[in-house]
Order: sequence, then structure tokens, then C-alpha cells
Amino acid sequence: MQEPGTRPLVHIGFHKTASTLLQNALFARSDLGFERLENDRYHVQVDFVKQGPFDDLSPGRIQSYRRRNREAQTRGNTLVVSHERLSGYPASGGYDAKLIADRIKNCLPDARILIFVREQRSMIFSYYLQYISDGGSLSFRRLTTPLQWTLSRKPEFDFRSFAYVQCIEYYRRLFGADNVLVLPYEALRSDGCRVAREIAQFCRQDSSLIPHDIFKVPANEGMPILMQALRRPLNALFNRNQLSPEAPILFPWFDRYYRKLRPLFAFTGVFNGLLRRRLMGQIERAVGERYAESNQQLQRMTGYDLRRLGYSLPSRVASLGEPVNSGSAVPAPKHARPTLPTPNRVA
Repeated sequence: MQEPGTRPLVHIGFHKTASTLLQNALFARSDLGFERLENDRYHVQVDFVKQGPFDDLSPGRIQSYRRRNREAQTRGNTLVVSHERLSGYPASGGYDAKLIADRIKNCLPDARILIFVREQRSMIFSYYLQYISDGGSLSFRRLTTPLQWTLSRKPEFDFRSFAYVQCIEYYRRLFGADNVLVLPYEALRSDGCRVAREIAQFCRQDSSLIPHDIFKVPANEGMPILMQALRRPLNALFNRNQLSPEAPILFPWFDRYYRKLRPLFAFTGVFNGLLRRRLMGQIERAVGERYAESNQQLQRMTGYDLRRLGYSLPSRVASLGEPVNSGSAVPAPKHARPTLPTPNRVA
């Protein structure tokens, strides 16, 4: 029988919640009781994402994960499988998130699950810029406005994927509520040591070993918004990929060479501010209060004061009998909220 502290940890994201920082600064630290699965980003894609809708991992691959977990157990460590793609992909509405959850349960049935969430307007802002970095060429309005809304021939962006609660509840049903830890990205940015110690305690590791400056490392700074705004139409011309399949030219090294132009945008602060405010205004008008009710339930799941962290919550506490909105049925108000949280440049 394995020790309680050595059950595997599966970190599913969500996207844009500092997954890379967690992977490098915490999950790769064997001196803190963690071992990150080798080349996990590749294995997650092949084993959990690229499978067909009726397929699952082969018995050999399942045994490989379990054998690797037993090796970590012998050292008293927690094996970590970490990839934000496990929570779905926002541009396709997280359509396969449930399938992936089922595959995780089949492969590692006793896993502990770690989920990070982020205030939705800040999340959507950061994700849209990432969408462009990934090769997307649609404007924000076009990306978030479905064509032929009565049909569903292929997965599309869906605001419901940012409600979080349905995904969390499903993992709780699969693995048990006590085995699912939900933390806000904003707490990681403001008090990383506390969050790291919560994760260590959740995994039954010694939280006193966590150093106070565990996340005091240089963060990846996002590209200037003007640079992203200019990149979007270039993606449509030179960067044929899954997000811009109609681009007439396939230039595989486009991203590498475009990033080298960053020094040319060092003094574009005024334009970046204007573009930032414009995009945040579009997001605010699209989102409004659609997540307020689900965030009320999300707050109970995290134990954090999400209103203080900038999340939209109802002005009154909903009664226990009221249904929780999933993020799509409530239309956005005509008038924007007077204040907005300032999104971090760090993804």
C-alpha cells in the first residue's frame, strides 16, 4: 500500500495561470518532494489529447505512468503530471475537457488534482493575446461571435469554458472533493509562498521546506500589444496553422523570426495603453456579469475572497436553492462596469 504523501498530482491548468512557473519552480524540485514527469508536455498531448473520441490509453501506456509513479513513491516524492491543455483549449471551447478527465481517471485513478483559476476578464485578455501568439488571425469580436450559431460543425470559442465550476465539479465527482485543490492565480502572484505551501500540504509533503522566495524568478513578459496587433494580420498571410488554416503561405519559422523584432517595439507604450483599453472594453462588454453567479460557488471551492481579488460576484449572497449560472445564459449588460482589474503582462 502506497504512502499517503506519494499519490500522483495531476495539474490541469487552466490556461494563463502561470503553469510554466509552477512547473519550473516547484514541480521539478525533488528536494521539496516533487518530481515532474519527464517530457510531460509531449506525453500529455499524445496520450490524453490526441486520442480519438472513443479511444483511451493503451494498457502499456497506463502501466508506464503507474510504474513511473511507483518509482517516485520509493523516494517519498509526488509525481507531477502538469499541462494546461488537460483543461481543454479555449479557442475550441474546451470541448474535450471531459474526455481528458475520464482518461486521467482511467490512467491514474488515485491521483490528486490541482486546478488554478483566474478572474475571467483578465483571463480572456491574456488568452486572446496568446491566441495570436499561437497563430490566430481573427479579431476578438470575430473569435467570440460564432458563425451559424444554430449549427455546431466544429468546436469554437465558448464563454462557458471560463465559468470553471462545471469542470471542477466533474473532477470532484471522479476523484472526490477532498482530492481536488482549486487555487486562484491572483493569490499565486501576490503570495506565492503561501500557495506553494498549500500545494505541498495537499500532497502530504513537508510544507516547511518551501522557501519564501520560491517564485522569485524572472517572469516571462508578454509581448507588447502593438506587436501582437500587427502580428494578427501577418498570421493570416504567412503563418498557416490550425488557428489560421487559410493562410496562403506556410512559413514554419514565422514565430521565431517575428519575436526577434521585439526591440523595435520597446518605445510603443502610448499605443500599447490605447490598445489595452480598447481590448479590455470589448471584453467587458462581452462578459458583463455573466460569471457572477458561478463565481459565488467558485469562491466556496477555493476558500479565498474572490471579490477582493477582482472577481465579479453577485451583490447579494445567493440562496442555497438558486441555480448557479454556467456563464452563457445571462446576457452582458449594455453598460460596462466602472472599474476593471489591470491584467498582468505575465501570462
